[in-house]
Amino acid sequence: MTSIESSVDAKPPNIVIYSDDDDAGQLRSGVAKILDCSSRYALYDLGSSEILDEQNPWAENVSLLVVAGQPQDEETGRKVFKAFGRYVKNGGRAIGFGMPGLNLAAHLDVVTSTSFFVRRGFECESIRLTDSVEEEFFSLLDCPDDCSFSFAEDAFVLARSTESSRPVIVRAGINTGLVLVCSARVDLEAGHALAEKSDVFVKLKQSNPTRLNVFGKLFEFVGMEIRRDHQLPKPTIGHLACQSRLQKNLLPSYPGRISVQFHDTDRGDLEATDETLPVVFGSSIPRSLGFNWVVYENALKTESLGRALLYVPVISSTQTLIDGNLKLMAHLPDGFAAVATIQTAGRGRRRNVWLSPEGCMMVSFHLRIEKDFRGKITFLQHITCLAAVEAIRSLDGYEDLDLRVKWPNDVYYGKLLKLGGVLVTSIASQGLYECVIGCGLNVANSNPTVCVNDIIEQFNRETGKQLDLLSVELVLARMFNAFERLLKDYLGAGETSLLPLYYKYWIHEGQSVSYQLRENASRLKGEIVGIDKYGYLEIKDETSRDIVTVGPDDNTFDSIKGLISYTVRKQEASEKRN
Repeated sequence: MTSIESSVDAKPPNIVIYSDDDDAGQLRSGVAKILDCSSRYALYDLGSSEILDEQNPWAENVSLLVVAGQPQDEETGRKVFKAFGRYVKNGGRAIGFGMPGLNLAAHLDVVTSTSFFVRRGFECESIRLTDSVEEEFFSLLDCPDDCSFSFAEDAFVLARSTESSRPVIVRAGINTGLVLVCSARVDLEAGHALAEKSDVFVKLKQSNPTRLNVFGKLFEFVGMEIRRDHQLPKPTIGHLACQSRLQKNLLPSYPGRISVQFHDTDRGDLEATDETLPVVFGSSIPRSLGFNWVVYENALKTESLGRALLYVPVISSTQTLIDGNLKLMAHLPDGFAAVATIQTAGRGRRRNVWLSPEGCMMVSFHLRIEKDFRGKITFLQHITCLAAVEAIRSLDGYEDLDLRVKWPNDVYYGKLLKLGGVLVTSIASQGLYECVIGCGLNVANSNPTVCVNDIIEQFNRETGKQLDLLSVELVLARMFNAFERLLKDYLGAGETSLLPLYYKYWIHEGQSVSYQLRENASRLKGEIVGIDKYGYLEIKDETSRDIVTVGPDDNTFDSIKGLISYTVRKQEASEKRN
């Protein structure tokens, strides 16, 4: 193992949120406001089935578990909280709110109670934030009315209710783990169903800054790093570098999830929001904005891809900008690309969040594909991953950097560290597929995990070489060059033109895996042997020797554990390998 791998925390910067369906989105939003989720942490929702899946390694890949809900079924709840207890006892960190938090504490013997009758309402709470200052706030409740608590030996009361002196926040160490329980629902915003009365809503709003401060302190108490300003970077206007004929073809404005408004100049009165993006035309991108157009233009060798480039320093999502605006997409040239320095809501596969800090290459680009390409759209993500790796490893001296592709849509360093990912969306329109390909690649951002330049520096230390660090602009242009070439080869000769290079770089050669024929079915064992003409993963079953193919859309693949869930289909006999 290299020193890069060994220096990375065993717990990735992932935060798992377990909540009731109605509250999960609100809780996610609240956590995102408190923590630096644009550059440091990623938030994921997990349900009971995923928690209870013994083959799901969620507990090994989580820095913090946030519990704010519980199953309605009592037996399922017992199993879920037992799993949470194992996670904490094995060194995990957890925060629990309201009754779910108290149930978590009960499963860990942190608190015991003689009554668990729930009183839903609101109450004035207090918490000592410093050695000398005690702050009060009006909070929602979802906790027992008159419980008599007893505490574990190493539990510590951090806060009590001003009105009843009841313990509100308790922290305890369990083996090498840590749990913090807050009976007050400081995780819920003022607009929650419990606060339907206007006077309650007003009080909650008035004390909301203190509630947010308390909410943040809870995460600090378990070792998380919080945002100090609770504000994401503000959106900025965009600059489009393109030929003059494109300007003439575009309309002044395009309404969409992010509405776009085009302008000839910026007189200083243009302002971007999460819903509106003013764009200024130009022949290049001003260097003062943070994008080195000269490096990019000199490295770009494509016919169309990336020739029209929209640069936005800060935006919620470049993917949403394009695929959320169908009218704009219809007027864009083939190969149009949108690039950002910071994304505040980057999109990943299966609703995952892609961390998008400065130094990460974040791009979405638009392609039109003939409809007879149907069934092979899946290959676009493979081509993009391959192009990202080829962009770097095809540089003189960089051939031995261990950058690889992981099926179906990830870029890795070796077999352990993820560097990037790809998201492809498409719609059928007038005999064509309008495709939007999003790619995020850690190029020059050492946080939250590892980046390409970290790997180059480590390679230089180990080999004595002096390879230059790479810029986002150079990698972006070279990825476009590689993608356009690889796509042209694929459209002309099919998958046989790509597979030798894909197999050269992929991490799955001869890998043994376990898989399921359907959800909740018994696990079968097999060996990965390749990908088929549709980009599906091919597995040779250990017992039957049949080849099964696994599609990317309905499956998750933990390559380290060798676990694939859930949907696979058998190949026709004529397609089987011996």
